[in-house]
Amino acid sequence: MRNRKVKELMSEQPCTIAPDATLQEAARMMANVDCGFLPVCGKSDVIGIITDRDIVIRAISRGKDPQKEKVLNYMTNECFGCREDDYLEDAAEKMREHKVSRLIVRDATGQVSGVLSFGGILRRNADAKEISNVVKHAVRREVA
Repeated sequence: MRNRKVKELMSEQPCTIAPDATLQEAARMMANVDCGFLPVCGKSDVIGIITDRDIVIRAISRGKDPQKEKVLNYMTNECFGCREDDYLEDAAEKMREHKVSRLIVRDATGQVSGVLSFGGILRRNADAKEISNVVKHAVRREVA
């Protein structure tokens, strides 16, 4: 049964970061808002994403200085999204298809309005049957 839309479970008005910000600034912002993902915004739109994992694996593990290194050099350029009015099952299928756990959410005008994370769906959705249905779409098999 399709009943919930992305808008109902997305995190609204996500914090964003500029590509010329340092990795330390990105990490601090993530800590301040308790998230592990920031859309990277250029002058007019999202140009990529930076995650806590990107910072640790791509930079810190290689001895890079997070006070000097820029987000632009460590972000993921390809980011995937969905619309506010998409159904959760469709968003979960998109996550599975692209092997990601977060999507940029856009409103009807194409503006970024939120972020949908798979973890957020599981944490905010108390209905076990609906969670099972979303997970089924995410992994493309029946969940008992």
